[in-house]
Amino acid sequence: MSDPRPEPEQRAPATTARFEATISPGEKRRSLEDVADLGLDRVPGPTGQVRLLITTDDLVRLVDHGYEVNVKRALPVRPLDPGLVSDDGSDKAWLEEQVRGIDRQGT
Repeated sequence: MSDPRPEPEQRAPATTARFEATISPGEKRRSLEDVADLGLDRVPGPTGQVRLLITTDDLVRLVDHGYEVNVKRALPVRPLDPGLVSDDGSDKAWLEEQVRGIDRQGT
């Protein structure tokens, strides 16, 4: 039976990588709501965990606070794809399209 996982990518040094991870309460049964106090961006996971994009330092902080951290994959830090960046004109056009038909006079 072959291994369905892809071959590992060539990894950059840890200082230029972030980790996609999920956290759960851990043995100390920490409240996942308290992760907000650590100032980390997060989204809810499909089965009650919290999903995060974290640095090595963030990983250490989470473990030190008693959370169980499950690292899914390492992601390289690189510049944002310019194709994902919009300009003011396209943003304004999008917004105008969204509010078309809404009475803006407040009456």
